[in-house]
Amino acid sequence: MRSERAVLAELLERALPPSARRRIYSVALVEKRWASVVGPEIARRSEPETLENGVLTVRVMDPAWGKMILKLQGRIVPALNRALGKGLVRRINFTKRDKLQNPAPIAPAPEKSVALGPPPESVIRASEGISDEELRAAVRKSASLYLRAREDRGRK
Repeated sequence: MRSERAVLAELLERALPPSARRRIYSVALVEKRWASVVGPEIARRSEPETLENGVLTVRVMDPAWGKMILKLQGRIVPALNRALGKGLVRRINFTKRDKLQNPAPIAPAPEKSVALGPPPESVIRASEGISDEELRAAVRKSASLYLRAREDRGRK
């Protein structure tokens, strides 16, 4: 007896033109690798929507996360292509949606033994324009960790 999956695959094979099958297959490949490439924080706030002519459109609920993805695309695109084993993605766009269709699960935060204290005033001022509270907190924490590491390297 054939599985439901095999029956569905055969139906799609007959019903869809080859170009549509390639698009569906390509975006499905990207979806499978998305979380491992972008990490849990970005993955739970975004998901691949379409892939056409090398342009991956990513669905986000908050444009701040879309902008973050755009800033990181120089790292994300090569990493995705390495993970896929193909050069399917050339660049990334994002689109704002009211909700994600398949949000990544929220992983519990690992325990950190580093006590940072409050971020420097310069970091607080620079991050005030970030409307998303979680993103603002993540930026402040990252900046504080970076500044502390830079300070530690300067002492050596």
